[in-house]
Amino acid sequence: MKSLTPLFPELPLPGLPEQAVPEFVGVTVRQPEFSALEDIDGALDRALASADGLGSLPKGARIAVAVGSRGIARLPQVVLGLVRRLKDSGLAPFIVPSMGSHGGGTAEGQVQVLAHLGISEETMGVPVLSSMETVDLGEVEPNVHAHVDRNAFEADGIVVVARVKTHTNFESDIESGLCKMVSVGLGKATGARNVHIYGRRGLVELMPRIAARSLEKAKFLLGVAVVENSHKQLAVLEGVRPEDFFAADRRLLALSKSHAPALPWPQIDLLVVEYLGKDISGTGMDLKVIGREGFRGDPLRPPYINGIVTLRLTQATDGNGIGLGNADFTTRDTANRLDIRAMYINGMTSACMTRVRIPAVLPTERLAIQAGLRVCWQPDLDLVRGCVIKSTSALDRMLVTKPLLRDLLDKGSVSDIWKDAGPLEFAADGALISGL
Repeated sequence: MKSLTPLFPELPLPGLPEQAVPEFVGVTVRQPEFSALEDIDGALDRALASADGLGSLPKGARIAVAVGSRGIARLPQVVLGLVRRLKDSGLAPFIVPSMGSHGGGTAEGQVQVLAHLGISEETMGVPVLSSMETVDLGEVEPNVHAHVDRNAFEADGIVVVARVKTHTNFESDIESGLCKMVSVGLGKATGARNVHIYGRRGLVELMPRIAARSLEKAKFLLGVAVVENSHKQLAVLEGVRPEDFFAADRRLLALSKSHAPALPWPQIDLLVVEYLGKDISGTGMDLKVIGREGFRGDPLRPPYINGIVTLRLTQATDGNGIGLGNADFTTRDTANRLDIRAMYINGMTSACMTRVRIPAVLPTERLAIQAGLRVCWQPDLDLVRGCVIKSTSALDRMLVTKPLLRDLLDKGSVSDIWKDAGPLEFAADGALISGL
């Protein structure tokens, strides 16, 4: 079941007057600077050289390359380079999805997620073996078991590709990275459920313990850890031995946080987010960017945003609109593209159902933005603090109203003005034309 289409076949909204829209300026905002990695091939060579166990394997040994569901910068190039080097060493690599319950919690769905990211048997030249079956590696505490993908467990070795970054839900010294890929990603739906069902404690306390058990019991050979800069460019790629996964996660997380992009204001009246998707963030929109609820009952955190309008789903998210519940408005087209089954499985696995609620639905993007302005708590058009971004992972180019522009200029945070002040542009069908 892809969706309950059409969820919203007709939305005439009689009596709803049009709302005036303030002028917006196109700006490029200064974010923390961290040079992009230029020599990916050299970095991959060094990464493979750091794997002590690879050289001792016999020719033809089967190596599972674990790849997740995030839209990591240059991911196809990294995975293809890794696969080719393994093949050149006489090994037999194959790819396994490492994404918990994503892809609707099905083996076929997870293959589709990888394909949307450019990872397939055709593009990589090796099999993609997808199964939701796991091997139980035993209890880490009563009723909490470590699980690992059976295809990976039965291979002669496992290599994990992971981006190290902040987790959208919690703060700790280990968040998203190698350990999470080992415990939650390769744990498939069962492993993901075992962690998330305990909420914050599951991620902060149990996830590292499950990772430690998996590293002890399964044949992990290497982690390929990457860090992106504030412009979503690959900045770090390094090989990590299994015994160093925890230390590398801590070190690279600190590095990632120090260069993370952010919305540069403590308060915004209206935020328009063009694209939401699992390839952008595990919560569709990064909660640490938009300041909305992480775990149920968590307080809001800066920036304090009065209203959020989310316009579209990415192609790679394949209908999984988890995170849409953190918006206040969306469009009929987006609502009718939702894969309800995938959303509900994802929400239930993560034990966070607020994210799979459907916000107020408007017929067009123009009307959704106008509705957001009507309820943003600022009736004076000249004072509206409004911002349009492409996604929560693309925060260097944006459209802003004049009050937000003045704040940026006062702080010296503008590196370029690429569009003069003017009204938002819309196509004949009401779709926003942003230029982002």
